[in-house]
Amino acid sequence: MKSIYLHFVLFLSIISISCANHESVCVNGTSEHHPDGTPIELYYIQNDSVITVANDTLVHGGFNFTIDANPDMAYYVSINDTHNPSRGMFFAEKGKVNIAFDSTYHVSGTPMNDLYNTYLSETRRIEKLGEMEYHRSIEGKDNPDTSVFDSLLQVFTDYKVKFQLDNIDNIVGKTTFINEIGSVYDPNFLETYPTLPEEVKANRKVQWYYELRLGMDRKQKELDAKIGTKIKDMEFPDASGVKRRLSSFIPKNGYLYIDLWSSGCAPCIAEFPELEKTYSQYKDKGLNVLLISIDKNMEDFQSAMKKHQIKFTSLIDTTEGEKVKENFPFSGIPHGILINSNGEILANQLHNILLKKKLKELK
Repeated sequence: MKSIYLHFVLFLSIISISCANHESVCVNGTSEHHPDGTPIELYYIQNDSVITVANDTLVHGGFNFTIDANPDMAYYVSINDTHNPSRGMFFAEKGKVNIAFDSTYHVSGTPMNDLYNTYLSETRRIEKLGEMEYHRSIEGKDNPDTSVFDSLLQVFTDYKVKFQLDNIDNIVGKTTFINEIGSVYDPNFLETYPTLPEEVKANRKVQWYYELRLGMDRKQKELDAKIGTKIKDMEFPDASGVKRRLSSFIPKNGYLYIDLWSSGCAPCIAEFPELEKTYSQYKDKGLNVLLISIDKNMEDFQSAMKKHQIKFTSLIDTTEGEKVKENFPFSGIPHGILINSNGEILANQLHNILLKKKLKELK
């Protein structure tokens, strides 16, 4: 037994020496929720390709890797459990890096990894508060108060944006910025973009998102320009093939909500039950609802109306929305537009929660 103990101490000493010398990184990992024998993979991603560095197997809930320090590269540890796969990111600074897969992922041991763990902990904390507030004030409510949830969403966005930009010149900030590009909406992104480091701007994901935001910005300016303008009256067929004019749905003293959708848009169809509740709540106050499908095929449109038992009147624009865009230059669906009794556009890009908020404002 003494001999085994001495060999074990010698083994740990060798690992410690290897981590102390040769600019090495010693990764010590644990997992509470995976069985022994589960494969562990260490890798990095280069040009969208996974480059495996080393492999290990979970033994007594632990695993270890020793690699050369590479502080300018993000590495990943993947627990390849078929039923419960897990993955975590760390940074290969010289020294000891501690990784724990428990209820969440934690990493510590060097300045950059401690910094990253702070980011993970704070974003999870705000997310948890947001989930709790959603269940408390919004879920299942016919007339939800979204003010606290909205403020938490803003705090979450502000924290992420500030952290990433404050650290954009180190590996943690660069990596989180690139990996999470577009995960929150930063209204100042187009103004910030020119100030980013060249290697960040050169990243393909960042370039793609930059082009996307330029397009969104152009569309938003087109939409904003429509606010307050009177819609052009148009004619579209309904599910029975009868042509109906948009003007015939505008109430004399109230509002018309137009919801753009298609038979292949699951999020669009998923919103209809909640839209029915909103309509029931506001119909006595003058709200009318009209759907416009952008299906190309009348049969698909009719089939979806029947299959999903859609109760609202729906017209169809068989030009796949090109005709509708003369009035509403939308870029995606679902897309809602609110029109007053004069036929003027009051708001666009609405959906259930935003529609309710707008209707509250108009009371």
